[in-house]
Amino acid sequence: MISSGIAIVQRNPFELTILLALVLLCSSCQGSGIRSSEASPWPSLSAEDPVVRIQTIHTIQSRLDRRNVPFLFPLLNDPDRWVRFNARSAILVLAGDHRQTAPPYDYLAAPQIRRKSVQAYRQWWNQTFLIPAS
Repeated sequence: MISSGIAIVQRNPFELTILLALVLLCSSCQGSGIRSSEASPWPSLSAEDPVVRIQTIHTIQSRLDRRNVPFLFPLLNDPDRWVRFNARSAILVLAGDHRQTAPPYDYLAAPQIRRKSVQAYRQWWNQTFLIPAS
């Protein structure tokens, strides 16, 4: 079987090139439902699949870079409760010792309450990490 594949390549390497191009083209068409956003370096946070959003949250957390935390705030009001839970957990981990001063948050609360939590978290983060101490 392998020898017949080698024989095809030896006869016409152009066929192999076309075959590889088609495989790459077809695999790139198998999108993950991600809605890209130029404003975010993490377009997968907008993916339709909550598992993809959660995986991205874990990736952000593992980078240990606080500059990425503001991209997590909208997820505190995500339609999926596990996305909300993981977003808050990542925010607290990245806050380090300051996590004790984080505003209260209930990932099972009603959407209008969660919207207020997003604002409260943004304000807390800005006061804690973005405003230089005098």
